[in-house]
Amino acid sequence: MAPFKLKISLLTCSLVFGSIAQADSTFDLGRIEVNATQDLPALGSASIDAQTMRDENRETVTQALDRLPGITANNIGARSEQMVFVRGFDLRQVPVFVDGIPVYIPYDGYVDLGRFTTFDLAEINVSKSFSSVLYGPNTLGGAINLVSRKPTEQLEGEIGAGYNVGDRSGSDGKRTWLNLGSNQGLWYAQLGASYRQQDSFSLSDDFNPTEAQSAGLRNNAERKDTKVNIKLGLTPNTTDEYAIGYVKQDGEKNTPPYAGDNPDVRVRYWQWPYWDKESVYFLSNTAIGDDSYIKTRLYYDSFDNLLSSFDDDTYTTQNRPYAFDSFYDDETYGASVEFGKTLGRHDVKLAAHYKFDEHKENDLGEPVRTFQDKTVSFAIEDTIRLTERQYLVAGASYDRRRSDQADDVATGQPFETNDADSWNPQIGYFLDIDDRNEARLTLSKKSRFPTIKDRYSYRFGSALPNPGLEAEQSKTIETGWVHKVGTTARFEAAVFYSDIKDLIQEVSVTSNLFQFQNVGEVTAKGMELSSDFWLGDWEFGGHYSYLDRENKSSDLKLTDVPRHKVFVYATWHITQPFSVSATSQYESKRYTTTDGERRADAFTIAGLRASYAFDKGVTARMGIENLLDKNYGYQEGFPEAGRTYYANLSYQF
Repeated sequence: MAPFKLKISLLTCSLVFGSIAQADSTFDLGRIEVNATQDLPALGSASIDAQTMRDENRETVTQALDRLPGITANNIGARSEQMVFVRGFDLRQVPVFVDGIPVYIPYDGYVDLGRFTTFDLAEINVSKSFSSVLYGPNTLGGAINLVSRKPTEQLEGEIGAGYNVGDRSGSDGKRTWLNLGSNQGLWYAQLGASYRQQDSFSLSDDFNPTEAQSAGLRNNAERKDTKVNIKLGLTPNTTDEYAIGYVKQDGEKNTPPYAGDNPDVRVRYWQWPYWDKESVYFLSNTAIGDDSYIKTRLYYDSFDNLLSSFDDDTYTTQNRPYAFDSFYDDETYGASVEFGKTLGRHDVKLAAHYKFDEHKENDLGEPVRTFQDKTVSFAIEDTIRLTERQYLVAGASYDRRRSDQADDVATGQPFETNDADSWNPQIGYFLDIDDRNEARLTLSKKSRFPTIKDRYSYRFGSALPNPGLEAEQSKTIETGWVHKVGTTARFEAAVFYSDIKDLIQEVSVTSNLFQFQNVGEVTAKGMELSSDFWLGDWEFGGHYSYLDRENKSSDLKLTDVPRHKVFVYATWHITQPFSVSATSQYESKRYTTTDGERRADAFTIAGLRASYAFDKGVTARMGIENLLDKNYGYQEGFPEAGRTYYANLSYQF
């Protein structure tokens, strides 16, 4: 059988197995936004809903966010971690939340978004420079909030199954998911579960083989993720709500080796036998009279993983100096309370946050080292209705971080305790010009505390710790405009400028030793243009993002973010049940290393999709990603998948 016919046969067979999919409403209690009693005009936040994520086969949070203007995806090749950058800010500076609960890793502030699937999400919200101070600390470049589902019917659910394969045998992947909910008025329950597995992926035919990577299948690229999400809620009346949630994620992943041609890059043979995360949280909203409320959030989050480094590509022995087993054991618990009251033209909100972070690590046979931080934040936000069409939003927060314990691996004694604090004021003017036009002008000052890794890591003997690192600071001015043409078109534009100071950068101490210090200064200016059209049976649009970052403090290159990004899409609804769509994306070159020696080239990729909605809620979706089989990557030496075919089936009730 010809290869293409074989792939079509496999895709068709995968549609035999049923699935159930449904669009649930959003869990409003999990939202944190700058808003008043009504939506503010031209707020500037961005979001993507469950329907779009399913239609475009965006199964991880990184894939979903990559569709939004001002956001660029990345795959940190050396660790095989999916990331995003928001206007050049990384995930340490744009923290990730689930239903308003922080979920980033205490040790380094990052989180692998490739382990976060979208099957159980209602939407993802991204606040950029003018994120609400109610989020709490460390929102230097904004905030990302993953909002879960909440049932609206007495019984509703979805179950899904899918399959994907590349141009070569052995690149198979599969996924299944289930969402089941019930809303009984007084109470509701929501269950989400998913399983996702990928054996490997096919490289593009244009990939040039290297010593560590042959043509065909990507080496050491297996991954597996299981996720369970349970939520129980009580709604005793029309205003009050109380919910408890539990999320468990179990992951396994391997890191494909460096496949570039730079002789100075050492090939790593890494695997994560387990990457597990577990969270439990409580959310509440209680009305006090007609014009006040109290919201609370309580949470506990644990993270455990094992990183195994091997001698060679057999992944069986650990005898060489760079081979090891490294165990991480992190936990976080915290609470926040928010009080809101309407006073005439003012919607006033007060918030207080407390967060405890603990990181434990050790290599096999070594003693456990413990690090502990405590962070508090106090915030006030006032939305003032100046007129029926004009709003002023003013807010400020005070954040403080204190180190309670930090074991020094070199001396066996603890580091001295240290602390840092920061003020974060902001103000925004929002104008509803007329029925077609909205505008905004915002000014904000934000900060990010250095992580445990920033302050204490020896970086395998190449760095000197600096417990006294201070917070990074960013000042941003932004203006935005929205223009609507009835129900047929929408245009949006934003222009911004950020001045980032006290940026944490490497400073040479000796010829072979560096230290992180608050010496960096970077400016970032850019614009974002987007448009959407709905004309008869057609939907089409796209966006363009421009970002110019300049390192004012040294000649080091700023890495991992392209200057230009273009995304376009078109959907043709041929009949009511049948539609086809196409997408294309261009990204300019980006540097991989600060010396500029390694860089990822510019690329253009395209995708083609079709969907058919059968009777009784059954929908079939098929598509081809990287349609032209381009050889591309987000980092030099770490190529992405070549042409890939997929099929999913869903049924809703």
